[in-house]
Amino acid sequence: MFLLGIGLGRSKGLILNHIFLGITALLFMSGVAHASDGEDLLKAAYAGDLAQVRALLEKGADIDHQAQTGATALIIASQNGHEGIVQALLARGAEINHQTNDGATALYIASQNGHEGIVQALLARRLWGFGPLRVEIDHQAKNGVTALLIASQNGHEGIVQALLARGADVELQANNGATAFSMASQQGHEEIVKALLAEGANVELQANNGATALSVAKTQIRQLLKAAGATQ
Repeated sequence: MFLLGIGLGRSKGLILNHIFLGITALLFMSGVAHASDGEDLLKAAYAGDLAQVRALLEKGADIDHQAQTGATALIIASQNGHEGIVQALLARGAEINHQTNDGATALYIASQNGHEGIVQALLARRLWGFGPLRVEIDHQAKNGVTALLIASQNGHEGIVQALLARGADVELQANNGATAFSMASQQGHEEIVKALLAEGANVELQANNGATALSVAKTQIRQLLKAAGATQ
């Protein structure tokens, strides 16, 4: 199952909990009788079996079949770093913005887990895609977190740069008021902080508990924030 939420750490601390993708034990038991082609597709995506994914799609498997968590083959492959499978699914028209029960998309999951190649493949659909084929870069999961927010917290600099290059909104706040800037500052990711500053991040924006980027920043980040005008 998915575990979802935003926890407040120590006073004026902000931590964004990860969304974890789980598939029911039943689905992945070997020898499950009469499993549907859709379920087999989920298993193949999880295992990284590109040949089986292609065979099942040729057979007519539902490309957007969902597990009990709401995860599709595209989301599962995006979590596990199976770039070839992601490319194959996108080429066959997989729903790029499909959401799990907790509101996570393939872009969110790939950004969270640091799979830059997959993020780039998904973002490529922003250039020429439309409707269900055009990735929603600023989609917020049910915890209010975006791909940019979670990548900034986790220190995935290449992904942050890719999202910013495609126009990701630096000011969007999670449900607890955290921003990509405050999370990168708290975690001490200096190059990400600089990249967000270059995009005009608001250095004084407060979270719900009153925390600012400066108040939660790692020591090595504080001077950088003060130089950018942060006062609280």
